[in-house]
Formats: sequence, C-alpha cells, structure tokens
Amino acid sequence: MTYEEFKKELCRNVQNMETAQDKTICLLEQHMVCSDPATVHAMNIMNRCMYGRDNMLIKDDMLCALWIRQEKEYVQYWLVRPLYERYGQEGWQSILPEISIGLTDRGEEAPFVGGTLSYAACRSHMIIRPMNFARYQQDLGNAVYRKIGDLALVLHLLACEKCGSSLLIRPSGDTVLPWRLTKQQLLTEAMMNSCRKMPPRLFLSEDCRRVFPYQEGILLPDEDGQQTQIHPGNRREGHRGYLVTTTGRVNGAVAFFYPGVRDILAEKMGGDYYVAFPSVHEAIIHPVHCINVREIRTSVQRINAVYGDGEMLSDRIFCYHKNRRLLQLL
Repeated sequence: MTYEEFKKELCRNVQNMETAQDKTICLLEQHMVCSDPATVHAMNIMNRCMYGRDNMLIKDDMLCALWIRQEKEYVQYWLVRPLYERYGQEGWQSILPEISIGLTDRGEEAPFVGGTLSYAACRSHMIIRPMNFARYQQDLGNAVYRKIGDLALVLHLLACEKCGSSLLIRPSGDTVLPWRLTKQQLLTEAMMNSCRKMPPRLFLSEDCRRVFPYQEGILLPDEDGQQTQIHPGNRREGHRGYLVTTTGRVNGAVAFFYPGVRDILAEKMGGDYYVAFPSVHEAIIHPVHCINVREIRTSVQRINAVYGDGEMLSDRIFCYHKNRRLLQLL
C-alpha cells in the first residue's frame, strides 16, 4: 500500500470505529487548503496547539479528532507518517487499537500525571533520552538506563506530545518495579517508541538548520521523500562528515541507537565509520578513510565549546565496524 492509499484507508478505518461515532475525524494533509468549516476549525486548533497561531498551512500530514464534553473541546491527533512506518512493520493491529483508546473519554487527561504510574498508562509514552553519564551519574543512581562509553541512554516518559521532547519525566527503578519487566525490555520498548515518534534522519554536516522538514534528508530506512544526495566516496565530503539526528532535532543523538540504524549507516558509508556525539541533539559520522581520529577530537572539542555543558553529550570517539557489527570506543 502506498503512503497516499494508507492515508485515505486510515481515515476511513478510524471514522468507522465505535469510539469515533460522536467525534469529528479529519485528515489534515500537508499544505492543504480547504473550505469545509469543520476541517478549517480543526486546522486552526492544530495550528494554535503546535505553532501558536491560526491560518498557517499544515506542516505535516495528521489525523485529527475533535469532540466536546461538558462544553469543553478536546483534540487528539496522530502524525500520519510514523503510523505508516509502523503499518509497514507491524500492520493495522499495531495502530488501530491505540487510536481507539486515544478516542475514549479516558484519553482526555494525561494518563500519568499524579497517582500511581502504571505500565498500561505509561507504555506508549516511554522514550529514550541521551545523557552524559559522568555529569549526571548521581542523578541516574536509581534510573533505568544503559551505559555506552561515557553516555547513557535513559528511560523517560514524554508527558506532553504537543511539547515535543521538552516535557519529560524520568521514572525511577522503584516506580517501574511493579511492572515486572526487565530493564532491557523497558529500554527496547522505549527505543521503538522513540523511533516512531522521532524518526531518524541523515544530513550533510554543514546543514545547520535547527529543525528539519519531516520529508527531507536521508530517511532511515528509505521512505518516500526528498532524499539528500551524499557521496561518501568523495574524501572532501566524507571529511566534513554527516549528521545523524531525528526529524525534530531534539535529543536527536538517540537516533544512532535505533534498531538497524548503525547497519544502514554502514551501508550508506560503504564500510566502517567513526562516530562522535558532540551534543545531545546529533551524532556526527565520517567514513574511516576520509579523516583521522585526532581531527575528529579537535572538532568535537570545538563543538562542545559552542553548545556548553548543558547540551554536551560525549567527548569520546567511537568506531563502527561493519563486518563485525561492533561499536568500539576508541
């Protein structure tokens, strides 16, 4: 099924749900212009929620639901592109039940604000945030995390979808103990959630935009979109390097650790590559034949000085070995 076919089928499936019968369901498409009053109202609400003002073109395809309870208007939305990615991997069964739950009245309030944090309420909100281990070691004492070199991949709860990754809760080990899941199970599920909510992208390192359009860059894995052209065999381009991040470029360094991404990058680079994490927002990679480690260290130190301690992630250099599928700390 193509992406365009999926959008239409998704909207029909949701409109036919029992939980959607008293709600307005709209498919808001990128850059759409519409005269239907209900759709225009939905567009204005979404633009106010996401961008702070009315009358802006929709920037990303999204499925939107509106309903009123006791004279209060509620809105729920899902970005369509991540749903399409999940559909390709897991089918409708991974998407429609979650949307149906989101359309129930129970979804009108944040499910884990106050009270006991249950696994059922939290599981779809679990994401991974990269942090510098040495700087936050004391804070991470009872957290759920995986340490790789001098960085830590830490379990967090995304408390507000509309706020991107800016409003996070870090659950303690004691909080998740009743869930009866291993640390590895929790981190794996959180990593998959992160990948769906914040898909990985690869750009040329000189691209300094703060936010990237969803459909641009090298999409990992390949999807429909404006694929950035790279030439890692060109030593000058490989010396400048490539930027690995997420579509929102917030805590984007985590994209390097998404399932399958390291191997895809090895294919794109044509073999082994160096990787550095100068900030929490991105990783920088270079094919090994294009640069030496000393030059990368100098570059990382310079970038760290620009970002400052608050956003610095690591000053270490790693090498990914394609044939051994091994990430080595140098």
